[in-house]
Amino acid sequence: MTFAKERYITVIPEIEMPGHAQAALAAYPQLGCTGGPYEVLTKWGISENVFCPYEETFMFLEDVIDEVVELFPGPYIHIGGDECPKMTWKESKFCQNLIQEKNLKDKHGLQSYFITRMEKYINSKGKQIIGWDEILEGGLAPNASLMSWRGESGGISAAEKRHNVVMSPTSHCYFDYYQSEDENEPLAIGGMLPLKKVYEYEPIPEKLSKQNHKFIMGAQGN
Repeated sequence: MTFAKERYITVIPEIEMPGHAQAALAAYPQLGCTGGPYEVLTKWGISENVFCPYEETFMFLEDVIDEVVELFPGPYIHIGGDECPKMTWKESKFCQNLIQEKNLKDKHGLQSYFITRMEKYINSKGKQIIGWDEILEGGLAPNASLMSWRGESGGISAAEKRHNVVMSPTSHCYFDYYQSEDENEPLAIGGMLPLKKVYEYEPIPEKLSKQNHKFIMGAQGN
């Protein structure tokens, strides 16, 4: 951390929740809605297996956060929030009862409850959360900052609500895309993103009201 700080770099850890949790569930199957067994993924992808909002799950994640905040002195903790399938929540009696008990609208409201609860804990540690634009679904947590990757609309929506935003749309900011049509290009995930298009990107969207331009913190290359 000292090495980074001396170079004016703030390292922000990302602890994914409630989705992208397959490895954690493989080790702690009781934190999933089905109880497993789960296996660690061996290839890229999105898993239907996500954290179930049990009290034990929150205790586990709070323990993780306790360790992470000691390791990273910066002001932010990234909590992911992206690509969270909700089929297991839909089929879980516990989750459906929790939605009723907490007077939540639906499964998206349950994700908002999950993120908001973790935000409160992270705030209590003197940190702010950042999440991908899916954390807008069901309502944005009160103090959250947002990274807009599925285009700019999520970032615009968050900025209009006076939340800080980092723009990182796939159209301009994803560096695992091909940079040219040259046959010698290294293997990429797909798509085409020439360097010229990256440099031409303006992080402040034209559709964003001028008084809210200040909430656009900048851009991120992913």
